[in-house]
Order: sequence, then structure tokens, then C-alpha cells
Amino acid sequence: MAGIRFEGQSVTAEFERNRWIVVESRGGIVSTWIWTFAPQDGGTKLDVVVDYTVPIPVLGKLAEGLIVKQNERDVHKALVNIKAKMEA
Repeated sequence: MAGIRFEGQSVTAEFERNRWIVVESRGGIVSTWIWTFAPQDGGTKLDVVVDYTVPIPVLGKLAEGLIVKQNERDVHKALVNIKAKMEA
């Protein structure tokens, strides 16, 4: 994140086949990723919601908004890449 290395562990906290996956991360950045899958137009719609805490003492309050925007772009890019791979 912003060129700063963070280390931690992620675990699958919840899972229901073809419905959702919840992944929780602990360590440098605490986060919860909720991936949901739903049928749509003969395919599958994939959504992701990420709840995380930016380590403000490390990044500084002014950088927080920039980091959040960059993270949003990164997640969008990841979803586009997943879609391309699944459709190939």
C-alpha cells in the first residue's frame, strides 16, 4: 500500500459455495473482504466489499484519502482481470 510493505495473515472466515466468501486479514492492515456471487444473464455477477483500517500513524491523515482512492482503483482492476480470466 503506497509502497509500504505490510505483513499479516488472511483466513477464510465464512464460505457458502456459489454464494459468498468472507476473508479476514490481521496483521499490518486489518480487513474483511466479502465476495458475493449471484446468477445474472446466464453468467455470474461478482461483487466485493472491503472493510479495512488504514494505519494512519504510518501513512498520515492527508494520505488517507489518496490511499483509499488508489485501493478502489486496484479492486476494480482486480475484478476486471478476474472477469477476463473467467471468460477466456
